[in-house]
Amino acid sequence: MTEPKRRILVVDDSKELQEYFRFVLEEAGHDVISALSAEEGLSQTKTLRPDLILLDLIMPGMDGLEFLTRLRSDFAPPIPPTILCSGFELTEEEALRRGALMFVRKPVAPEDLREFVALGLIGERVSAETAARERAHSAAARTHTRNTATRFVGRIRGEVEQRAAGQMAWLGAYFGVKTALTALMEEGRLTVFATAGDCSFTVGLDLAWRLPPCYEILESGSSLMLADASAHSCFSSGPYRLEGVRFFAGVPLLAPEGLPIGVVCLVDAQARKTHAEDLAILEEFGRQGSLLLRLIALGLPESELPGRLGPGMMLRSPLELVVDAELRRLRQSTGSMELAVVEMDEPEWMREAVLQAPNPERLGAGALGPTRVVVYKRHRRDGAAGEIRTLLAGLERTTHVRAVGAAGIGATQLPAVTGQDLLRLGELALEQALQSGGGTQRLVLQHEVSGSRDVLSPA
Repeated sequence: MTEPKRRILVVDDSKELQEYFRFVLEEAGHDVISALSAEEGLSQTKTLRPDLILLDLIMPGMDGLEFLTRLRSDFAPPIPPTILCSGFELTEEEALRRGALMFVRKPVAPEDLREFVALGLIGERVSAETAARERAHSAAARTHTRNTATRFVGRIRGEVEQRAAGQMAWLGAYFGVKTALTALMEEGRLTVFATAGDCSFTVGLDLAWRLPPCYEILESGSSLMLADASAHSCFSSGPYRLEGVRFFAGVPLLAPEGLPIGVVCLVDAQARKTHAEDLAILEEFGRQGSLLLRLIALGLPESELPGRLGPGMMLRSPLELVVDAELRRLRQSTGSMELAVVEMDEPEWMREAVLQAPNPERLGAGALGPTRVVVYKRHRRDGAAGEIRTLLAGLERTTHVRAVGAAGIGATQLPAVTGQDLLRLGELALEQALQSGGGTQRLVLQHEVSGSRDVLSPA
């Protein structure tokens, strides 16, 4: 008789780590489900009753320690055994006190992960010998990461310097934070490579002095987002203290074979509300940066590199993912979103329009072809369509815009569409505009509650 699969819930705001845990554990014969936030994890626990939970520490909203407390206050026994995974060892004692069965340091090797899960499923902790071995594996992996990253960065530094500064300026503006920076591992130190915003983050600065959690991001290969660092004891004092920083977000930059070689960070002196979708967007930008670094290392010519039109410009696949995340944020709030697909003679002018926009927050663009680009805007109120119209009017004064296809949507009208759907609707509107001889064709997406159906209507 075949033993039934055991259900493992992975609660982690990093999609990369979710995929890693899923790959390792499904190979071991387990059924894996995922949640991007602690709130979603509690909901999954209530409805699906997993046999074991793998839990991240730092997530937008509720963190892992509060999750452990809620797990024991809100649920009747039996409580699923929980393994907390983190790169910040200062929280181990507190995690165990709140009921975690085990504390595992990131990065965790596949064989260690399988062993810990097997023990957790029968309610047993690892032995002192196994725990010591896991710590040794983690330390060795981190040392290897630093040394290998230093060698890789030495090969590509000169090729990427000119691109990075402009990209950081756009990234900071996109998220509306004071500072955005990229740091790479050089000579065993994680040093600032490009920065925009706070002038105290100078190129060459060792982040061990200003942003020590960046080393954990690099060495564990996992992301971190703090809405308010002062609310977490391990970031308000001790070796991970963030001096003068309230909001912090960082994602790793990866070389071939997933080797972390650097970080991309957002920093602000003011606390901010955070959402899992914001981290997902930053991680997507990190993936595109990682891809660019790998292709540069392979010696590809400038004409074949992604994002060749410059900062703020994405290719189709990442654009769809980012727009999809922005749509999810729109569903959680008020506001509007507008996407326009543009046929134009000189698409490089779209980059300039995005970079010089008076309100660049949540404004991005992408290249769909030699003469076709897309631009989108999510607005906190109903101003998305007006800002895109203003941007396009400015473009028409500098280059020939042949036709525009737009799709508009508001939080109160929001139908069940994805980022891929919204882009295709924009392309459909563009084709209609081209068939009509040019100009603009705009579709408005609405959801009719009374009829419970989605409709499209021309503006």
